[in-house]
Amino acid sequence: MASHVLRAGSLLRLDLAEVARYLGAVSILLVGAVHAQQYYDAYFSVVPTIGTLFLLSFIGSALTGVALFAPVGRLGRRVGDVILVLAAFGAVGIAAGSLVSLLVSEYTPLFGFMESGYRLAIVLALSFDALTIVFLGVFIALVVPRLVESVRSR
Repeated sequence: MASHVLRAGSLLRLDLAEVARYLGAVSILLVGAVHAQQYYDAYFSVVPTIGTLFLLSFIGSALTGVALFAPVGRLGRRVGDVILVLAAFGAVGIAAGSLVSLLVSEYTPLFGFMESGYRLAIVLALSFDALTIVFLGVFIALVVPRLVESVRSR
C-alpha cells in the first residue's frame, strides 16, 4: 500500500515538474517575443547598448525556450534532466536580468536610457519575466533533487 502512495506522489511530482517546464518555456518565449517586437517595431534597434541587449534577449529566450520544449528525455533521463535544468537556469537568468534592468531603468538611466511610465510592452515584459522565474524556479526545485539523488546512488 505504501508503495502505491509513493508512486502516486512521484507521478504527481513529475507531472508538476512537466507542467512548470512547459509553462516556463512558453513564458520565456513570450519574453523573447516582447523584446523582438520592441527591437524591430518600437525601434529600440537604434538605441545604443539597449538595442543590442534586446536582440540578445530575444535570441537567448528563443534558444532556451526551444531547449525546454525539446524531447531531450530521449537522450536518457539524467542527460535530459541536466540539459533541461541548464536551459531553465539560462531562462531564469535572462528573465531576472530583464526584470531588474527594466525596474532600474524606470528610476535611473541604464546605459544612458531611461524608461518612463508603464506602457503595455513594459507590463507584458514584467509579467512574462516574473512568470518565467516562478515556473522555472518550481521546475528547478523539483528536478534538481532528483538529479542529485541519481548521482549519489551511482
